[in-house]
Amino acid sequence: MKKSQKQQIRFYLESGGKLTPMAALNFWGCFRLSARIYNINEDYYNEWLQDDFWEFNSQPEEIKTEIITTASGKRVAQYSLKIN
Repeated sequence: MKKSQKQQIRFYLESGGKLTPMAALNFWGCFRLSARIYNINEDYYNEWLQDDFWEFNSQPEEIKTEIITTASGKRVAQYSLKIN
């Protein structure tokens, strides 16, 4: 069974990758990367809430957004997994 764009993006980020909208378009044909990132962050939060063993001071996984400048001078978002 083929994995969804969200599953592929989540796996890529969890493997230590950094992702821009252009890379997501080239890799998976994903035109709405920011929407997929939002969904992945929601999943992390819901998984954290359902975890029976979460500690009071623990935090859910989170996607970090950084604005970078490309070689052509354009500013774009770059996403990576935030290390807690």
